Amino acid sequence: MWLKNMINTQEKSQQKLAVVLGATGAVGSAVVRKLIENKELVRAVSRNIKKAKKMFDGLNVECIKADLQSKEETKKAIVGGTVVYHCAGIPYTKWLKTLPLIQKNIIEALTETKATLVYADNLYMYGRMQEEKISEKHPENPTSKKGLLRKKLAEELLEAHKEGRIKVVIVRTGDYYGPNVVNGFTKPLFQNPLARKPATWIGSLDQKHSLIYIDDVAKGLVLIAEHPELFGQIWHVEGGEALTGQEFIEMIYSQVGIQQKIKVLKRSTLNFLSPFVPIVKELKELLDEWEYPFIIDGSKFKETMGVFHHTPHKIAIEKTCNWFKENC
Repeated sequence: MWLKNMINTQEKSQQKLAVVLGATGAVGSAVVRKLIENKELVRAVSRNIKKAKKMFDGLNVECIKADLQSKEETKKAIVGGTVVYHCAGIPYTKWLKTLPLIQKNIIEALTETKATLVYADNLYMYGRMQEEKISEKHPENPTSKKGLLRKKLAEELLEAHKEGRIKVVIVRTGDYYGPNVVNGFTKPLFQNPLARKPATWIGSLDQKHSLIYIDDVAKGLVLIAEHPELFGQIWHVEGGEALTGQEFIEMIYSQVGIQQKIKVLKRSTLNFLSPFVPIVKELKELLDEWEYPFIIDGSKFKETMGVFHHTPHKIAIEKTCNWFKENC
């Protein structure tokens, strides 16, 4: 018996530990689920420990509380980890002040470990699309403060990798939707039709926009983390085909089974509301992505990794609607 226990202990000590920062957020929770599916050891890090324990109840997940704005708590969260997934998200209104501090603490903590970093990024730094699609080589010309910030944060991470201080890979995706994705974009888009209210879209209904199911975001992050040769680079992971707002909303109403109603938040409306509603002011800054085509190119990732089976929008929308029915 003692020999069996010793072997189990040795195997456990040799097993990799994945640390997910921002584990109760949309991306973080999806990454935790994917890692559990892959039978990996997982540490879920969140400011809200009660939410984390409730969300991952019954799963083999170590939940710890940490505020990533604290250097000491960030180090405590990361210690012992083999790979760290930076999925921490905060409200738009706090980005400029808080995200640089969080990243600084993460980099500093990583320099004292051998853990690698997988950074969940977006496409804001590219600004208005200038080519047929947005590849990793697309010019970075941010038209918003948030885009400029994302550009600087990514550059800082790649520089730290180049200098040998950390090992990092940056994974960028389009806007995501799915279970546990509840924000100013997805909530009125899915919850309103279920309540027989008009679905809300931003910008233009006629321009194609890349959207990705949240589980595909997590699958891409976890897959890339398994390949050290991909580190030090930026990788785009795309989901289903780019659709117009009209096409995407039609699919939602088809799933709900009622006649569609759409409310479009155009620039004039956002201009009127922004002085009174802080989140509207933040959304207005990103309108270039919604008034014009915004299509991601994930061919580099596909050609390198082979076939990547994304979830078709029809299936993803069905799963998302079912989640909103049960949880909102």
